Amino acid sequence: MMMLSRGGTSLVCACSRQQRHSYIRRLSSSNNTKSSDKNDSSTIVDQMKSFSIGSLAGMLGSLAGMGGGFVMIPMMTASRGLRLTQHQAHGTSLFAVGSTGLFGALAYGIKTGEEGEDDDIVNNSTDSKMPQQQGLVELDIALALTATAMVTARFGAIASSKMSERSLKRALGAFMLFIAPLVPGKKYLDDWLEGNDKVSSDKQVQTQIIDTSVAQQPSNLERLLPASFIGTFSGFLSGMFGVGGGAIVVPSLVLSTDMSHHAALGTSLCAMVLPAMVGVLTHANKGNVAWRVAPSLALGSAVGAYIGGKEIGLHLEEDVLRGGFGVLMLVLGARTWRTA
Repeated sequence: MMMLSRGGTSLVCACSRQQRHSYIRRLSSSNNTKSSDKNDSSTIVDQMKSFSIGSLAGMLGSLAGMGGGFVMIPMMTASRGLRLTQHQAHGTSLFAVGSTGLFGALAYGIKTGEEGEDDDIVNNSTDSKMPQQQGLVELDIALALTATAMVTARFGAIASSKMSERSLKRALGAFMLFIAPLVPGKKYLDDWLEGNDKVSSDKQVQTQIIDTSVAQQPSNLERLLPASFIGTFSGFLSGMFGVGGGAIVVPSLVLSTDMSHHAALGTSLCAMVLPAMVGVLTHANKGNVAWRVAPSLALGSAVGAYIGGKEIGLHLEEDVLRGGFGVLMLVLGARTWRTA
């Protein structure tokens, strides 16, 4: 009887252990299912957020000749944004910057040799309004910018990876605050350049009367050398800060060449595509690209850049575009610096 009792007790214990194990497995399976559902839901939300961020940044970037990284990065690192680290935000934004540059340049159109003279006439006749024709991107200058920017973009990305989160964020905020007045201030730069052009044209007329000589067009070297020099700096900034470098390219092109503001916008967008890709590869090798959101970010950036350049930029006055972007840079730069 004692042995039977012991056998029954062991049988009951064995059944109890099996029930507990079964319950634990069911509980674990239920938790895994809930966790999987939660992860799927979080992924969808992040995809929607990244597409929205890319659309806004691409639109604003195409209107100012920039990649939009200044807009994307603060949103991607925010607690209500994508919650990326500062290094991940800089690397991931470059993936979308390339998309902004490509589709923004297509929206402005590639200038051909046949339409160059017509575009100059129309551009010179418009006053603070976007010309209503396509063909504003000067491809040879864009290639000169790209050639040097592709080299220095890699060094910028390497320098970024060696900086601390706080230092990188403070550097980005300081740079945004620095460029905030540059874009709106270009109006005064344009006025100054137009005044110099008038003085220069008067001198040329006097010289022609005296010497009866014909002024020569600038050589290819004189046109492309300043662009190559500008690309050296813009490429480094692009790789370091995860931006397109347009904050340097656009004012520099207007100052150092005979390009109009509108042509500088389109050319800057075209020139940032390949350097951005070089920066992406360098950041990706160091694990600083969030691939789960990068495609949707780039897709949104492409849509926003094309719509911004083709549908909005052609109908807004330059003063509105410049002022709005300057205010945006001031606000985002101050916030980035303060939260560093």
